[in-house]
Amino acid sequence: MEIKIWGDFACPFCYIGETQLEKIIKDSEKKDVTIQFMAYQLDPEAPVIPVESMTQHFMTDHELSEEDAKKQMERITKMASRVGLDYNLASVQVCNTFDAHRLMKYAQDSASQETVIKLNFKLFHANFVENLRLSDHGVLLSIAEMCGLDRNSVETVLSSEMYADQVRSEVKALNENEDFEFVPFMVFDEDTILQGVVSPGAMKKALQV
Repeated sequence: MEIKIWGDFACPFCYIGETQLEKIIKDSEKKDVTIQFMAYQLDPEAPVIPVESMTQHFMTDHELSEEDAKKQMERITKMASRVGLDYNLASVQVCNTFDAHRLMKYAQDSASQETVIKLNFKLFHANFVENLRLSDHGVLLSIAEMCGLDRNSVETVLSSEMYADQVRSEVKALNENEDFEFVPFMVFDEDTILQGVVSPGAMKKALQV
């Protein structure tokens, strides 16, 4: 089975949904699953250097009062805890994820599926748990090395425009998909589509386990 997942490292629901999927796959001991991570950006215009807190971002992006923004963040934090994630949303550095996606494209071209999956979750963890800035090349280099990627090769990628067109193309493809409403946007064997945070039962059905 091949699963394509469009998501953004800036999306708290993507980390929740992808963590749940990974757990179900492991628990089912299903061996024939290949995952392809596709790039998406919730905000392609997000700054490289953060200019607002996560609370301010929720207020601006969702047109919420400060109180309602904090309640929304608390709700998401509780959702994350149900799949074993310990979010620190208030301290997230709201920044551009374009280079993080370029790093992922490089990893998928050069590394094993195991390494790619490890990188995917390390990037999410860095953002939502450690609150590191994913637009910082030093942060991305450190995460890449931690996952076993070659530092010099990663530096070459990050200091260039490598994979930029691929990232833009994948973002555009999802935006133009008539079925698209939410990320994560998961396509199972080019057939079944699941999007947003769905129930474990829906995922098991899509996985045929």
